[in-house]
Amino acid sequence: MQLRRLVVVGALMALSVVGCKRGDSGGGSGGGGTGGSSGSGKGAVVGGMGTLIAPGLASDLRVAPDGQFVTFLLEAKKPRLDGIPPQMLLGELHGVPVPGGSPRKLGDSVTNVPGGQLFSKDSRYLFFLTGYNPAVQAGALHVLALTEPTAEPAKLGEQVTYMLPSPDGKLLAFVDNGVLKLGPLPAGPFKDVGGEVSTAQFTQDGKTLFFKRRLVAAGGLAAVSVEKPEAPRKLGDYVGDYEVSADGAHVAWQARSEAERGMYDLFLADVADLKPRKVATGTKAFGFSKDGKWLARTENGKPEVLGDLYLGPSDGSPGRKVGERVEEFSFSPDSQALGFLERYDPTARAGLMSVVKLPDGATQRVGDRVPNYTWGSDGRHVAFLSRFLKPVYSVDLMLYTFGAEKAEKVQAGVFGYGFTPGNSEVIFRTNCIREGRACDFKALDLTQQTRAEPATWIQGMYSYKLSSDGKRVLLSYARMDSDTYDVGVYDMKSKARKTLDQKVQIPAYFAGPGDSHAVYLVTQGQKPGVYVAPATL
Repeated sequence: MQLRRLVVVGALMALSVVGCKRGDSGGGSGGGGTGGSSGSGKGAVVGGMGTLIAPGLASDLRVAPDGQFVTFLLEAKKPRLDGIPPQMLLGELHGVPVPGGSPRKLGDSVTNVPGGQLFSKDSRYLFFLTGYNPAVQAGALHVLALTEPTAEPAKLGEQVTYMLPSPDGKLLAFVDNGVLKLGPLPAGPFKDVGGEVSTAQFTQDGKTLFFKRRLVAAGGLAAVSVEKPEAPRKLGDYVGDYEVSADGAHVAWQARSEAERGMYDLFLADVADLKPRKVATGTKAFGFSKDGKWLARTENGKPEVLGDLYLGPSDGSPGRKVGERVEEFSFSPDSQALGFLERYDPTARAGLMSVVKLPDGATQRVGDRVPNYTWGSDGRHVAFLSRFLKPVYSVDLMLYTFGAEKAEKVQAGVFGYGFTPGNSEVIFRTNCIREGRACDFKALDLTQQTRAEPATWIQGMYSYKLSSDGKRVLLSYARMDSDTYDVGVYDMKSKARKTLDQKVQIPAYFAGPGDSHAVYLVTQGQKPGVYVAPATL
């Protein structure tokens, strides 16, 4: 599948967490904070700005997409069952509005693993599984209407393993005891669609539902009309991955190859007629562009040899070869370019960074020994890490701008990077010490024709999260006196920073209207619980 991520390096950035440090110039209390800030001012408040909105020993903090509601587990514990992931917890699910309100209990034995809880994209509903059984990965499905403060959770299913609201938030599909059910939110009625189902996916307009059956039912892929009462139409058996184009016009899927053992062939169908046709053989990775106009896929691969990358129209017509031995690829967010790692070495987990301008640009190889990369939001820039062996080994951040002769080196020794919204800067962590727990946070201005040296925004930080408008950053600083963090906010324009609180658990999140607040957990001390603090300067 396409590479979909803001690139980070190592487990330290895996949670995309945020925070800030203690010890601003102008004040400080207690011990353990490290580092300093390039933007702190005199008389800055050092922490203590958080308000307790839900007391108790909490974990697994989650925020609704609109930032108006948070959930968390209280008194969560690891299940006493061998073979489960070590991070798995079960606890009481509670919720509370942001920036304040009355917290309330929503359910018992709710898990923190993916699939146990889910907000709808429009933030109208919260879905969660109670009485979760790790052995069968199932629980009783409940839905809570978040727009009704006094609403109680409604039970929808008994042994649910999968749930998926439609893109418009009006329908819900879920698998209960292996049976796929579909109906309107919040209370149904829900009709049976098919048995032995594992996963499902709506088209963007919500008019068609695709679902994949379990291997005991030959791993078949089928489609059903949401609006018309008719039997599902089968598309193929022994299906691997499948994907619906963003415009809802096409669906592509991998099916076990009859010609090459251990490989998949790629099939495609128009959603309008659902007539399957083979597009490629020996496929490992495939994906549609964001606008739904293009389909990229690897072809002619074998179990021990990576396939070559082909690019063509999303209707499955023949494509042109653009890369050799490709492991992964991704379209730019504006669908105007394709990036990929070719001549990929699985042992080194790196390849040549290559890009193609759509629709018919030539392949440009812009980097060597590249383990990962990420696109800027407008597709004009691609940033990537490159491993340099001489004069000393170094993992350096590179930037390629379309139209340039070659990529430029931004910084040596980088650990985690990305773009600010609007592509105004490329941001990264560097000069890390304490095993990556204290780094300089720098930014390269992309709006200037003549590039200056990257500016140091913050020193000694651990991790970051950007506000939705890209104007503020939540930063964390790893303390030395405990396994906790100090969290604060930094304003990119004014370069001002203030500490919000000390000795918190990460991740912390932006929340509230316009990301006006930060929410986070405190698990040590006399007043543990969920806290909220103003996140504006």
